[in-house]
Amino acid sequence: MAQTMLNAMNLRSRLAVLFLLILCIILPSAAHVPVTADGNTDIRTAYPVEIPNKSYVMYGHLHQAGEPGWYQLRMKPGDRLVVSLMTPGYNTSVPDMVVMSPGTSLSPGEQPLSINVPEGYRAEIIKGGAPRSAAHEPFSPAAVFEVASYSRENTTPELYYLAIVSSANETSYSIAVGYVEEFTPLEWVLVPVNVITTHLWEGQSILVILTPFLAVVIFGFIVISRRESRKGPRMTYSGWLATIAGLCYLGGAAITVVQMVRAIAVTGLASSVAVTLVFAIIPMVLGIWMLRIGRQSSGMTIHNRIFLVLIAILGSVFWAGLVIGPVIAIAAAAFPQKIKPPPEKMQGDE
Repeated sequence: MAQTMLNAMNLRSRLAVLFLLILCIILPSAAHVPVTADGNTDIRTAYPVEIPNKSYVMYGHLHQAGEPGWYQLRMKPGDRLVVSLMTPGYNTSVPDMVVMSPGTSLSPGEQPLSINVPEGYRAEIIKGGAPRSAAHEPFSPAAVFEVASYSRENTTPELYYLAIVSSANETSYSIAVGYVEEFTPLEWVLVPVNVITTHLWEGQSILVILTPFLAVVIFGFIVISRRESRKGPRMTYSGWLATIAGLCYLGGAAITVVQMVRAIAVTGLASSVAVTLVFAIIPMVLGIWMLRIGRQSSGMTIHNRIFLVLIAILGSVFWAGLVIGPVIAIAAAAFPQKIKPPPEKMQGDE
């Protein structure tokens, strides 16, 4: 019987590892790397886009009318220049985009707004238009309002400049550049934290963003603590860590669900919602799995520790627990086995 259970666990472990490897290959090819650009109001402080053909989303804010947001892109032979300009909503200020490439300079009368085109460069002005519809971004998740786009084939291998300008004050914008969808491991793991910046850019407060996470973690901890106090404190330290990590996974999934609902309210249902559901449901399943491991009164077995490491890896792949969840799961797997002693009874209690 014991051998049969062990074989079943080994089979589940092999399937989980295989599933993880497949997803590690497939999933990173479908999202943008989020970046926040700031202090780039002058060409001398232009934000450097290190790999222009790699998909980045950069978020910025223009405080004054005519104030530019500068970016520099060093193109290599064979690179294509691909840029999309977006705003956070329908009723927001719409900026314009100016692409400057090596070539004949414009005369002063042709220079757009307050932009000074560098000597030896020519400028192309792409006017932004008020968005008529919004697309569903499955990984944030969020509603995307594209107001302008630009694409140029066979660019000269030189330094290009991009400026975002607006005729209105306090204009929020984002630009997506590149066409090669790839992440470094660190970029992928940190996406849940960077996405918070995206929601802040949309106009949400940090309290609104984190409320689902905090509600699940705090309420779940209170419920489990009360249950343990009634049964007697027999949960191990590593079990408590696994429990907290599981609650973080569920809290992160709650944020995803709430943001998905907000986006759907604007964009309507789309096929890409299925991708968002994957990044909500799998962290939920992993979180429940960890809660079950944490409540086992028999202590943390070697198999449970292996499962916790696997759950931490899967959590990093699926952006579960706002990064802290997988870290706590690893801590639970590594923590020494020790059961909290029951409270001593007072003599008067006998």
